[in-house]
Amino acid sequence: MKRGTRRTYLALTVTVLVGAGVAWAVVTRGKEGESPKLDTPLGKAAITDVRVKVVEIGTVEPEVKVDVKSVLSGKVVALPLREGDVVRRGQLLAAIEPDVNQAQTLAAVRRNVNHAAIELVDAEKDFRAKDELLAGGLISLELHRAAETRFKAARETLEAAREKASLLQASGIPIDPEASQVLHIASPMDGVVIRRAVELGDVVTGAGSFNAGTVIATVADLSSMIVKVGVNEVDIGKVRMSAPVTVTLDAYPKVSFNGRVSRIAPAARLADQVKVFDVEVRLDSQGRELRTGMTANITIAGEIAEGVVAVPVEAVFRREDGEVVYLHKKADAGGKKAGAKATGGGEEPGFLPALDPKALWKLHFEERRVVTGLASLSHAQVLEGLAEGDEVALEDPTRPKKRENQR
Repeated sequence: MKRGTRRTYLALTVTVLVGAGVAWAVVTRGKEGESPKLDTPLGKAAITDVRVKVVEIGTVEPEVKVDVKSVLSGKVVALPLREGDVVRRGQLLAAIEPDVNQAQTLAAVRRNVNHAAIELVDAEKDFRAKDELLAGGLISLELHRAAETRFKAARETLEAAREKASLLQASGIPIDPEASQVLHIASPMDGVVIRRAVELGDVVTGAGSFNAGTVIATVADLSSMIVKVGVNEVDIGKVRMSAPVTVTLDAYPKVSFNGRVSRIAPAARLADQVKVFDVEVRLDSQGRELRTGMTANITIAGEIAEGVVAVPVEAVFRREDGEVVYLHKKADAGGKKAGAKATGGGEEPGFLPALDPKALWKLHFEERRVVTGLASLSHAQVLEGLAEGDEVALEDPTRPKKRENQR
């Protein structure tokens, strides 16, 4: 290759490299008085009202409902009512025929009463006879006292047997051998049968000290409905007794009900690996739309701060030593960002000095420590650190978005 051609290629190569360097400097370092742009959305501090709200999903339930169970184990031989039927207190819900073991137990109770009564009659006759013999001096005092003791013991045994039988009769269990041995289960209250858990012929387990028993039916008073909801332990501190509540139903989205918090459980329970507190909401008015088991959307209103400086909640970031916002630096009259320094000696005229890409956010934002107050679902009250009109980043500018490589 000739010497002149070689010089031409060398000159072209140098020109291309210099041009690329200048372009890179313009893109990454910017013109004088300007800073590289960051694609970070901004929000503004404004005067507004901030109200704490807790939004949860609950269930519509009757305020009063009773699970009706049998005290005896056996087979369902009568079931006159169905779900939705209106019942009165004392009305028959089901009839239970005791199983063999239960029947034997009832028979034993009756036999104990009869045996104790016979024993008492015999002991009393013996005591009266020995009482007369003692008066005539025909027996010793020890024999008289033994007869008296037997009489008193027999009397106590009979009272105990009768008391046990009375308790069973008070529970509705038939004891009299002359009467039907079928146990009648009656409604304990006026209401509506909202659930019938058994069918005719099913075998049920009696409720006892060691057994919860089988639920035969559930009777509820549908004239007074409430809403029950489990509030996450993170939000329970925002809920107060008598706090106003707005309730909407998935089935009737255009209908809303107002109510008040009427009960807050003192202890948490575990639901889906999350600790929640059971909260009850009493409605100000009832409606025909309310039905047992409906899903209810609940908004509980908490404290309110009126006319305060607030920013969007996504503008506040938590750090180990407190909360901060990233204040957007305002440009001066010459178009420079506040805090941007002019180039010094040794730098190429017309360009800003080189800056670590990870610190580019400092050209646009200032980390500002703030003190916050109440927080709603959308805004957070700022007690110290910002003024009305200040612009803040809605995303963390210290963590720039990842961009796809452009061709």
